[in-house]
Amino acid sequence: MPLYDLVCISRLTKPLALGEKVAESATAKAVGSVLSSNTGMLSDAVKPLMRTVALRVLDSGGVVRGFQKSSELDLPYRMRRHQETFSQGLTWAMQFDASPRAMAGLRRDLSFDERVIRFSVVKLGDSLRECTGAYTVPAPPKPRRGMKLPK
Repeated sequence: MPLYDLVCISRLTKPLALGEKVAESATAKAVGSVLSSNTGMLSDAVKPLMRTVALRVLDSGGVVRGFQKSSELDLPYRMRRHQETFSQGLTWAMQFDASPRAMAGLRRDLSFDERVIRFSVVKLGDSLRECTGAYTVPAPPKPRRGMKLPK
């Protein structure tokens, strides 16, 4: 199974429930700005998304190698996704092994998930040897006439 690296920008607040009033969405934005100042509560907003993605990989027979979570960041430009505009987000990364068929399902799920602003999946390599940088040591060069080997 190939090794992949998923980099995701997710929203800081939970998505609005269907049928919620517009006045309540303004208060949800105010609460989101208060939550963004507290780094401990940020992980609670994105933790269910990370868990969902990891379970999707594990259910398809893959292996999750690890997570890297960044802090909150101001996006380089305003991004639109799911009929909303975002200026702040939380970046996190996950390394995992999965089959190409499982990758297609994961991409589809992430594109429809309202908690995701942007995501990118990079294939790091097909085998463990390609991914870890392990290689065979080349044989020393054969000396030619007049050539001195370094000591």
